[in-house]
Amino acid sequence: MQHKENQAIGKYREVLARPMSHDAYDRAREVAYISLLTILDRRHELDGMEALYKQRIADFGPHDCYSSEYARFMLQVRGDAQGAIDIARRGLDENCVGAPARQVLGLAEYVKWATTSGPEQAESLSQARIYLPAGPMPLYLLARDERNGVAIKKLIATGEHIDELDSDRQTALSYALRHGDLGATRRLLALRANPDMLVGFEEIPVALLPVMQGNVEGVRLLREHGVNYSKLRYRGITAFDFARQNGDEKLLQALGHSETTL
Repeated sequence: MQHKENQAIGKYREVLARPMSHDAYDRAREVAYISLLTILDRRHELDGMEALYKQRIADFGPHDCYSSEYARFMLQVRGDAQGAIDIARRGLDENCVGAPARQVLGLAEYVKWATTSGPEQAESLSQARIYLPAGPMPLYLLARDERNGVAIKKLIATGEHIDELDSDRQTALSYALRHGDLGATRRLLALRANPDMLVGFEEIPVALLPVMQGNVEGVRLLREHGVNYSKLRYRGITAFDFARQNGDEKLLQALGHSETTL
């Protein structure tokens, strides 16, 4: 908090050098791992991060599902799909049965499927669909990492629809916008995801989601991709009305309000 990052790193490493106490004091150890990983990520010190992921699993065991975080790092940062699969499977084999572990395993299998050939490819697709059935959520999760573009394009080429609605009536693009994920939003728009789709049981236009959230950058991004907010209506209320109700001048400017009043 005092911006003394090097001293902080030293203190965190001092905590992690001590043996596990197997009581409430180990919570400080968990915080040290989280904080140190955050700093190393910001510094792009990937080898140091990987060493910490391995050490944390050795300390707490894969049953705490730390293996899924390590697997996600291998997939999304290292770009190692097979490494991610191996780590995620070990976690599942040792009772890490939570949704994150199954999710990252499914994503890694989709990426492997898109980058291999022969019998191995078919097996990877089968495993991917078991752990993460195809649909809007996998498309969104794959779009979070630019390197997974090949997997998304291959899914679309084999029949997946970029604007498919799931059981919650959400699309991949609506998930990206609801999570404020501009990178995934940009990639999905480049794949021609439709911001005019109506989502949710309330049938809200996808393009209205960042307006309702007050997400100025999201609105700007959608305008760059052709959304005309002066024509957007939801139950008779305009996007500008939503911004006015919230007294959000920055959002009004992002919507192009001044342009419509000239």
